[in-house]
Amino acid sequence: MKILVIGNRFPWPLHDGGALATFQMLKAMAFEGHEVSYFSLNTQKHFVDDKTLLDRFSFCKYYSFQINTSITPWKAFLNLLSNRSFHLQRFESELANEQLGKLLQSDQFDLVQIEGLYSAGFLSTLRKYFTGHISYRAHNLENQIWYRLAKETSNVIKRVYLEIQAKRLEREEVAFLKNVDSIVAIAPSDLEKFNDLTIIPTHLYLPGLNLGLEVDLELQPFKLFHIGSMEWMANVQGVEWFLQRVWPIVKSAYPQLEFHLAGKGLNANDSRFFQSGVFNHGEVENAQSFMVTHGICIVPVVAGSGIRMKLIEAMSLGIPCVTTKIGVQGIDIENHVHVEIVDSHQEFAYSIITMIQQWHETIKMGARGKKYMIEHHNLQKNTRELLSFYSQMIEKEIR
Repeated sequence: MKILVIGNRFPWPLHDGGALATFQMLKAMAFEGHEVSYFSLNTQKHFVDDKTLLDRFSFCKYYSFQINTSITPWKAFLNLLSNRSFHLQRFESELANEQLGKLLQSDQFDLVQIEGLYSAGFLSTLRKYFTGHISYRAHNLENQIWYRLAKETSNVIKRVYLEIQAKRLEREEVAFLKNVDSIVAIAPSDLEKFNDLTIIPTHLYLPGLNLGLEVDLELQPFKLFHIGSMEWMANVQGVEWFLQRVWPIVKSAYPQLEFHLAGKGLNANDSRFFQSGVFNHGEVENAQSFMVTHGICIVPVVAGSGIRMKLIEAMSLGIPCVTTKIGVQGIDIENHVHVEIVDSHQEFAYSIITMIQQWHETIKMGARGKKYMIEHHNLQKNTRELLSFYSQMIEKEIR
């Protein structure tokens, strides 16, 4: 198949779960022998230069369109005068749509996959110039994230603004879902919601990594860590919740305990993360090297949808993890078997303390988590199933 994937950013560097999942998927599609093209916005925030694109995306054809999606208070205010979702409006560009139209007129594709909701602004151009199957690979049910973020926000003005944007996003997201030909979800819970909202074909594509590789773990019971993009509000809220509610309890139980924090967009001088025993590493060069040299992986997600790629990555390495029910959303794993799953800050703290006390059992839990990932989040297997689904959709439309 000739596959055109439409994105709102280039997935590089691999410092966040979204970039990691998209990059791995593109490479897996190409590895299976399909001709893959990637048309994407190249935002100032996640800008990738031409040399890096040539080096890292040589396995596919790529088309880059630069755009400024930066947020300013003035832009945010002006958006209130419209009836549009500010989240989606930021990624819309007439010039980018013109370039996409020219590509569709000059080349033929068997399938177009829209990668994430922030690429939704290209749908009208696709419908104008492409008559084949258009699929939407949903990274999350986006409006859920913003409703949860609004609920967790203490600032009243900010909460009201986020609620307005969540409602607008929900309206536009539902309308978009009803205008594509199929939906690919990355989490079973999201798949159920998509099936409730639409009657079009859906498919579950569990994101995968190149799993099963042996790495040298240097796990230490008194070193907790978290790594994730701190450009994403849900991650910031989760870490702040952990430091404010959980960290004082576990630090009191084990004064020698260390919490190591790293991630894209993390300011090493951010005053919010200056506490006793907290080590702010900023943005690290190699995420895996960082992960294997500490101990328990902390995934304190209090708002979100979809799936946590950093949790999958940590588990695939055999690292024991503790997270929330929202944190494991989309991953069908068992509490106390593969990871520790908690609901409250007291349970989160108690789980960490117990994991340290029973370190031998904690290591075993990490090994069971790794085995689960190898069996269920196999990149090649899951990508082949996705491509088979696409082939069936195309054949059905040809008939």
